[in-house]
Amino acid sequence: MAVQTKIAELHADRILVRGYNLAEMAGRYSFGDTLYLLMMGELPSDHEGDLLEAMLVITAVHGINSPSTHTVRAVANCGVPIQTAVAAGVSAIGDTHGGAGEACARILQEAVAAQPNTSPAEMARQIVADARTKKQRLPGFGHRFHDPDPRAQRLLALAEKWGINGRFTTIAQAIVTELQKATGRSLPLNVDGALAALISDMGMDWRMGKAIFILGRTAGFIAHAQEELATGKPFQFINGVDVAYVGAEERPLPRE
Repeated sequence: MAVQTKIAELHADRILVRGYNLAEMAGRYSFGDTLYLLMMGELPSDHEGDLLEAMLVITAVHGINSPSTHTVRAVANCGVPIQTAVAAGVSAIGDTHGGAGEACARILQEAVAAQPNTSPAEMARQIVADARTKKQRLPGFGHRFHDPDPRAQRLLALAEKWGINGRFTTIAQAIVTELQKATGRSLPLNVDGALAALISDMGMDWRMGKAIFILGRTAGFIAHAQEELATGKPFQFINGVDVAYVGAEERPLPRE
């Protein structure tokens, strides 16, 4: 039985992606448009591709000590091929680093699916109350370096300009207000939270939160890996750390 796919079809003279000629798309549609086509099955009707493109730009880099970027450079410093270093960085993205967008989008989408007629303000109140009852930190809000996060501000401004922000963005912004009331702290949307709300408003599955982050950050990984391979001295990026051994003391081997 043939393996079935709706994504692409290969011919000797053309490559069709969701029915559209890929070669003819080049120069007419952006990578963001193509990503939307691949994920959603149709070309964007308005500025959705532009917003995805902005997400890829904004997630591309975030300092050399970002955990996944640090991993890329540490692995590249060992003298591996560039793809190995980049793959190591992608593999370092998980739930605690790079996964907040996915987690936030899931919370928003599951909340709306469960209570589609609840007002954004009440939905936000319930989400915050539930998180506090469970003593869980809400992903996508607050940032240890940015207050506010300029990346989130830019994405939200572009979405408003292009008319893409909707119910999910309204709920996410209401959560910021509820968090302020509950904690007395400023915990604005960070880039992950903005991304989560906006992909949800575009109708994308919550799993795309992490996927878009990985896709954007991979460009930065390539640059960091190349720089480390070109200029790095062996092991220069592997700094020694303080180690406290807490295992057993030296002891004699048991007799055979």
